Amino acid sequence: MYGDSLKRFKNVLTILSVILFFSACGFAQSSHAKKIQEDSGQMQLKKEATTSSDPWTVKNVVTVKELGAELSSKKNKPVLLHVGFSFLYQQSHIPGSIYVGPARSKDGINSIKEAVKHYKKNKSIVLYCGCCPWTDCPNIRPAYETLNKLGYKNVKVLYIPDSFMKDWTKHGYPAVK
Repeated sequence: MYGDSLKRFKNVLTILSVILFFSACGFAQSSHAKKIQEDSGQMQLKKEATTSSDPWTVKNVVTVKELGAELSSKKNKPVLLHVGFSFLYQQSHIPGSIYVGPARSKDGINSIKEAVKHYKKNKSIVLYCGCCPWTDCPNIRPAYETLNKLGYKNVKVLYIPDSFMKDWTKHGYPAVK
């Protein structure tokens, strides 16, 4: 009789172990599925930020979420260049970013050249503006083209779909005023 109870107890433990194992697998799979879904969403944003006429490819686009995570966790941060208008930079900008001026102008292009001349060609550089909706931005494309022509190999553009305030600041990412 004692042997039967012990046998039943072992069977119950085995069944509980199997249930726990599959529950853990389901949790891991759920976490993995969420990660895949999140990565897919970020890739979709990058595709939205890249048209056939743009000078960059999807790999040169960084999303707000990606840059926010990179800035909060990485010791070797990229150089951040604000290529928009001074009143916007003064209103709010990413901490540590360098104001170089609107890249749509010759002065802005010269300022970009001056700002990067002491960096190695493989230095990570992120360009951002946020003056207006992405498709209408007069600054991000000329800034990227300038650095590309100068031979910088690790240049990215921060995809700000609508505006810096709406897409960066209102999502709680750090900003200096």
